[in-house]
Amino acid sequence: MLLNSGKQIMTTEAVNERWSRPKVEEVVDLWELTESEQRDLERLGNQLRDVQHFKNAPSEVIRFLRARPGDLQAAESMFRSMVEWRIENKVDTILERYRPPQEILDHYPGAILQGHDKAGDPIFIERLGVTDGVGILERYGRNEMIQHAIWLRELITTGDWIQHYQKRRGRTVRQIVIMEDLYGLSIAHMNRQLLSVYGEIMRLDQDNYPETAKKLIVLRAPNIFRIIWTIAKHFFDPGVVKKMTFTGHANYKQVLREHLDLEILPDCVVPEGKGKAAEGLPGNFQGGPLPIEKVCPGKAGETVVVIAKSIGTGVF
Repeated sequence: MLLNSGKQIMTTEAVNERWSRPKVEEVVDLWELTESEQRDLERLGNQLRDVQHFKNAPSEVIRFLRARPGDLQAAESMFRSMVEWRIENKVDTILERYRPPQEILDHYPGAILQGHDKAGDPIFIERLGVTDGVGILERYGRNEMIQHAIWLRELITTGDWIQHYQKRRGRTVRQIVIMEDLYGLSIAHMNRQLLSVYGEIMRLDQDNYPETAKKLIVLRAPNIFRIIWTIAKHFFDPGVVKKMTFTGHANYKQVLREHLDLEILPDCVVPEGKGKAAEGLPGNFQGGPLPIEKVCPGKAGETVVVIAKSIGTGVF
């Protein structure tokens, strides 16, 4: 599985057990490490023996080593910062103590699919183009959006879907194909505050969940994306950019067929799609604008808030 479950703080003996020879060999085989990478992994493991956190395991540390190839000091610093971030933000318990508002779950489409790519790897798809980011930010604020982002990433990397996948496919999850559908992206998304929050989430991804993505495919990017990309590309590490493939509306199906069978995708992405979200993940892929809140006078000076459905295409 992508992340190991367990208690936040471990004993020295537990850390040593996680770095036993069989555990290291499992990672060497899974990631097909070269001899040089194997030596670096073992050195980095020795340097991190004082970190008594459940994330301190070769299956996790290898991701940071791959994110900072050839630089053990940078990989170590990155890993230690991740552990500090998790403790400071109580990330280890977020799935037990937090659930996003249902309205966000209904209007922020993104989930692991039940199907997989031609190599048998899982697929995560998000539909940012039909997400009312401005509306969510205005109604719920930056902190809620960040909490939702962390909650979703923990669900993706530790959820029950992983056990179901491994039982069905007979192998461990190493990386995920990530797809970002930009159909519907418009000038309304060029909101400075919203772009700033998305920038934080992109940085959060790369700093704390590195090497989760096997490949990143941007679908149906409209012309306005060129403007947004001039801003967004600065939030990505060079190694992440190298994994990206960009498609427009004219060629996205052709590119997708190289990687998967179209029917595993939701029908809102391709008409022939029959795909659904994996068990335990939000399953609404439609997105759309948030309902409009209307404030009406009540009895004796009371205020009544009426939720009305948006007319037409809303902010899109």
